[in-house]
Amino acid sequence: MTNSSYIMGVDIGTSSTKAVLFNEQGEVIHREAIHYDLVTDETGKAEESPTEIFEAVITSIRHVMSKINKADLRGISFSSAMHSLIAAKSNGELLTECITWADGRSSEALENVKRDNYLFQLYEATGTPIHPMSPFAKICWLKETEPELFNRTEKFIDIKAYILYRFFGVWVMDESLASGTGLYNILEHDWEFEAMEIVKLTPDFFPKVVPETYQLTGMKAKYVEFMGIPDDVPLIVGGSDGALANIGIQATGRNDVTITVGTSGAVRKLTNEFQVDSRGRTFCYGAGDGYFIAGGAVNNGGKVVEWGLEQFGSESEIANRDFASFIARIDEVNPGAAGLLFQPYLLGERAPFWTNDIRGGFVGLTINHTNAHFIRAILEGIAFNLAEVYEAVSAPDDIIYVTGGISAHEPWCRLLADILNREIRVPHTIEGSSLGAAIIGMRSLGILKDLNLQKTLPIKAIYHPSENVEKYAELRLIFTQVSTQLMSSYSQLNSWQKKFENNS
Repeated sequence: MTNSSYIMGVDIGTSSTKAVLFNEQGEVIHREAIHYDLVTDETGKAEESPTEIFEAVITSIRHVMSKINKADLRGISFSSAMHSLIAAKSNGELLTECITWADGRSSEALENVKRDNYLFQLYEATGTPIHPMSPFAKICWLKETEPELFNRTEKFIDIKAYILYRFFGVWVMDESLASGTGLYNILEHDWEFEAMEIVKLTPDFFPKVVPETYQLTGMKAKYVEFMGIPDDVPLIVGGSDGALANIGIQATGRNDVTITVGTSGAVRKLTNEFQVDSRGRTFCYGAGDGYFIAGGAVNNGGKVVEWGLEQFGSESEIANRDFASFIARIDEVNPGAAGLLFQPYLLGERAPFWTNDIRGGFVGLTINHTNAHFIRAILEGIAFNLAEVYEAVSAPDDIIYVTGGISAHEPWCRLLADILNREIRVPHTIEGSSLGAAIIGMRSLGILKDLNLQKTLPIKAIYHPSENVEKYAELRLIFTQVSTQLMSSYSQLNSWQKKFENNS
């Protein structure tokens, strides 16, 4: 691979698709992003149009290709958001939209399945928490509530499988995405028998599971022409966005942990061993090349910061969406926000609780608390929750890499270093998943011998814990106690809301 030949990483996300062109050093050459809508409503629906996403994929690739000589492209590799589900016919006819990880309509159906089955052993076998986000739960829901549609379905697929079928006419799914369905046993490299028994399906209803480095060639001519790519360029199936984000920022050491806060958030750690949590707090999925990715995803990240801006930001901050100014105001008050705690669960929660019943709230409020206290409490609450997730995969010598939009803000990074009592590093790139896909692509093409780039990429900033560690350690214990003690009250409030508010 020379300096004038490239590989493209395409990241199919929940809010946009990004096509990013890299050289072999992992440096960005060109980038194109196309956004689309997530359709939600009060029932818990969170769907997207598969055809709209497909158009975003081919259009973003076309825009990048217009800037280079197509002969310089060595391959295209894919990253995709996890836990999506589409019901389809074998010929690609769509029977549903793309039901995303954020869709919560399967909650009641999953509870019904729990009453009849001991599902913790399913978590132990698949590494996927028992939660409405999983395709397993979504299939249970469709089976219970849409039996006619369920019976008409010939393929249950994810969004990447749909896109690759449009390109090549074959149904394939990478193993890292399969391992997040709640239906696949990553250690056996096969669909999990118990899960299949519950949903009453056979492996024929799912795409063929292939390695992340699997190559496809022979794309339909109309798409080759539209995107302006070489006829024979290989498409590498790639992996899931979470695992590839770790690979992309080169957090591949045994003590490297990433904490991402975008719209939602996640704690992830690459490991050579499949490991599940005795308390069910974390996931463990395949990552490719013999790695697993352990950690937990949280619902309440940047979206909660955005809510905080709308409630407590100044007129100027709100009008200009000035998150930098808003977050900087936490330095106006002392760490701990004068005893004001924030339960950040405005969107229910995945890790570490895996329940949609939990709710948000401020605890310890007095007449002396100001806007700055509320802002600091919001940021601290998000960080305390991430610390609960991190505890399940933590080791004393861990180094934390922070990514996502909030990582650009120094006050957040300092706060996180103190709450976790760990060194915090801000990596070189915001294109973690697309670069991770490109690295998998280079591994597949023989350009790299493992998942590490040949050149070490620079770190933008490093933050160390301060004298606030002890103060935060005591406050986190109170935060955890509050979360536990209020859980039954949250559940009762949720029932009340369903009874009186959702029907009004």
